[in-house]
Amino acid sequence: MHTKDKIIRQFGITSKYKGYRYLLDAIHIAAENYDECLKVTKDVYPVIAHKYGVTKVSVERDIRTVIEKCWDNNKTYLQELSGYKLSRCPSNSEFIDIIAYTVYRNQ
Repeated sequence: MHTKDKIIRQFGITSKYKGYRYLLDAIHIAAENYDECLKVTKDVYPVIAHKYGVTKVSVERDIRTVIEKCWDNNKTYLQELSGYKLSRCPSNSEFIDIIAYTVYRNQ
């Protein structure tokens, strides 16, 4: 079974990144609500920002940093998970959706 932690670690990402926990929380929220239409900026970032006592802007930035590292470290794995060719680093919402779908599908 794929867990969000195992998937993210396949990209060489660990808890040394501030965005690591934020990303895991975002994936959890998205996977738990996969049948609903979530807006990352309105439905996910504010919840995470409140939980950690930071701003929505810092949550978005720190998640973006982690996603860029994932892209740099293992594009092949990310393309495998997405099921389609990625010509550029995915946006935050696209990346969260890719991983949330993988988690949701394997529950």
